[in-house]
Amino acid sequence: MTTLTSPVTSAPIARASFDSLRGRVRQGLRIEGLGFLAIMLVAYAVPTLLTDRALRLEWAFRAVLLASFVVVVGRQIWRRTIRPLAVPLGDDEMALAVERQVPEIRQALISTVQFERVLSAGTQTVESRQMMAAVVDDVRARVASLPFTRAINTRRVARYGAGLALGVAFFGGWAAVDFESLWRWGARNLALTNVEWPRYTRLAFTGVGELGIRIAQGDALTLRVDVAGPIPEQVFLFYEFQGGESGSEPMSRTGDGEFTLTMESVLENLTVHAEGGDGLSESVSVHVVERPRIESVEVEVAFPSYMEKAPEKVPATEGELRLPRGASLTVRGRSHKPIQEAFLLFDNDTKVAMTKAADGHGFEGKLTPASGGLLVIDVIDNDTLGAGAPPKLLVRIVDDKAPTIDFKMRGIGSLITARARIPGDLKVKDDFGLRELAGKIRVVADNAADPRPTTSPDPAQPDAAPTSPTKTEVPFEDAEVLFGATLKPGVLRYETNANLDLLQFRNDPDENSDKNRVRPGMLLSLRFQAKDNFGPGEPHLALGETLTFRVVTAEKLLEELRRRQVEQRMELERIRDEERTAMLEVKEMLNPTADNEKAKAARLRLKALSRQQTTLGRRTAFVGESYFRILQEFENNRLLERKNVADIEAAVTVPLAALAKESFPGTSRQVDEFSNGGSEEVRSSAVAGYEEILRRLDTIIKVMEQAETLAALIEDLKGVIKAEDTAIKEVEKRLREEAEKALGTKPSDGQKPDKSDKK
Repeated sequence: MTTLTSPVTSAPIARASFDSLRGRVRQGLRIEGLGFLAIMLVAYAVPTLLTDRALRLEWAFRAVLLASFVVVVGRQIWRRTIRPLAVPLGDDEMALAVERQVPEIRQALISTVQFERVLSAGTQTVESRQMMAAVVDDVRARVASLPFTRAINTRRVARYGAGLALGVAFFGGWAAVDFESLWRWGARNLALTNVEWPRYTRLAFTGVGELGIRIAQGDALTLRVDVAGPIPEQVFLFYEFQGGESGSEPMSRTGDGEFTLTMESVLENLTVHAEGGDGLSESVSVHVVERPRIESVEVEVAFPSYMEKAPEKVPATEGELRLPRGASLTVRGRSHKPIQEAFLLFDNDTKVAMTKAADGHGFEGKLTPASGGLLVIDVIDNDTLGAGAPPKLLVRIVDDKAPTIDFKMRGIGSLITARARIPGDLKVKDDFGLRELAGKIRVVADNAADPRPTTSPDPAQPDAAPTSPTKTEVPFEDAEVLFGATLKPGVLRYETNANLDLLQFRNDPDENSDKNRVRPGMLLSLRFQAKDNFGPGEPHLALGETLTFRVVTAEKLLEELRRRQVEQRMELERIRDEERTAMLEVKEMLNPTADNEKAKAARLRLKALSRQQTTLGRRTAFVGESYFRILQEFENNRLLERKNVADIEAAVTVPLAALAKESFPGTSRQVDEFSNGGSEEVRSSAVAGYEEILRRLDTIIKVMEQAETLAALIEDLKGVIKAEDTAIKEVEKRLREEAEKALGTKPSDGQKPDKSDKK
């Protein structure tokens, strides 16, 4: 059998064509996949862009859409590109593909491929090798003219290529026109991030700091939203409190592009944001903070130098401060929170900055007000909040006034002896401080209280008529007054007891002696005067009310006091007589509950007797008070010793006060109870009460009679003493005259005998 050598030139030519065809097939598959992907991306981008841009889809919805897109496109790419690319494309498949597009070669190409493989392998076959070689040579001669490219569906490739170009052009043009929206679409719909779409309506809160909004606890929160772009018809505020409460409120349009909402009394932290149209503001945190509290406030007043007065601290409870002109205020205090600044706001127009302490809490400042006004102490903390209740002080600049003096006598009357004490209660007040206080007296003859002496005629003109009287006023002179408390210079109020003792003006035991400044038959005027700290000129001099007393002899005053004693005793006797009559009526009165037509009248009479008992009690109290004043006059005029006065008080005024306070009201209630209930036991108790009152009144009246006798005895005793003194003086006078005759001397005019001769 003859072995034929297979041609060596045809196989490389066919294989190169097949390799080129295989490359073009794979490229077509890739173009189809990319084109399909580009078309699907465009198809996915357009609806998702419109939907997401308009509705701002949540992440979950965007994730579902992307997942659906990936599934659909992935399946198609797998079917159209990945799986076909994975199929091996041999020469046989390439030949068959060409023959399907070129039917006129009648399977010559596939046969040539197969014959060539057999001839190249050198294997034996039943077919004629010469025939195979002839076929191979024939096809080799025509291979260059075979339309291999017709095996590929170029229209399909071109269509998907156009789709790819369309996708590239679509996204390229989109990027060129609005890359921002392309980037946001890809970030949101492909990368599934939460990048926000730009909004047509832009909402922004105004007045928001780096840390949000900070307001004082309990204050109203006013939120303002500025709108840029299309203005929506309504903007809603959404809020969520720290405690969990949340909700929304419509905001009010308050201007062109501004919406406002006020939340009253915010007590806890919250977060807010606004929505309107397609606009959505950023969330803003609202922090509720406490306002600074001003504590430990001290206000110190520095008085003008002429007042010679130490600085004073204003009490914390003071609401109004009266200052003299030229005074200054020093204000100190602390804030419980760190502060940026502290200041004094005076009269709403003057702001005085204060110095801040190193610790950031304390402050101090000084103010010299020229006029009155409201002083407000305030601070600003690091949250730019002022104090919730800043301390306020009403400052009044006033002119210094003269002091006021009030002296009320105690236990003394208008008639006094030359040995009397004049006690009383003294109250002196000044608006900015007292400096001096003194008592002054003036003594004039009783018949010359308003003296109008006449001048003698001029000796050179004996015929001239006397000049008209000229009024002269006796000046007041200093008197030593005993004060219960020492006056401290600068005090605003001075209250004490004052006592003027007339013994300081007594130089001779004989009360009628000319050596005595105060003696019977004279008028004594007493007044107090005070000076304040006014300056820089002369201090104000204030004069109290002038009190005038008539100085009488002890005998005359005893007579007057005895007369008043008798008056009070007689008044008490009248009370006793009325009490006895009332007791008899109560004792004999018809029982008001008896079955008798006169029972009603009896009841009314008992009511009247009950009221009468109350009246008698008041009269008794008045008698006791009047008698007490009489006893005080006895003591202050040195007519009775303190022991005697105390004994009489214990036996008269004290029992009278007890009767008026207890016994009379008690019997009044018993009589009223008897008139209402008719209990004979109550009647008996009331009658016993009357009897006890009468018994005690009798005892007191006897003591009063004895006191009158004591006063008379004292009066007689003083008369005897006076007569003895007169007799002694007469004897001394006669002895002196006899001595002068014996010695032949005569005392010079105005010379008075030596008292040593008295013995």
